[in-house]
Amino acid sequence: MVKVREAQFRRVLDRGGERFAEVEVFTDHQRDSQMLAYFRAGRNDSYPLVRLITNDADYGVDWFDNSFHSAFTDVMKPLLSSPDHLGEIDRDEFAVQILGYSGVSEALERNLKI
Repeated sequence: MVKVREAQFRRVLDRGGERFAEVEVFTDHQRDSQMLAYFRAGRNDSYPLVRLITNDADYGVDWFDNSFHSAFTDVMKPLLSSPDHLGEIDRDEFAVQILGYSGVSEALERNLKI
């Protein structure tokens, strides 16, 4: 299981009329230590983790918006998969780690609650 070292709220995004909170996450994962986690408002004051991406851009080379490759990669399934429940347990545990960081849950409540 990947461990969260630090997490901080960045901003709220509107995608197709739905609001998502973007949280920057630093982990102990060797290859993908920095990630962006996206949460939405769920039922009963919950905040489900819906997307987890990494940025594979090399800023020494890709200092501009390069559309020839896909710098942002969705790593939710490959990183948080386990034999049970197709990774749901790992995903939920990872989300709990992120939401446990100071100010993250409060920022989601402030920005996503209707």
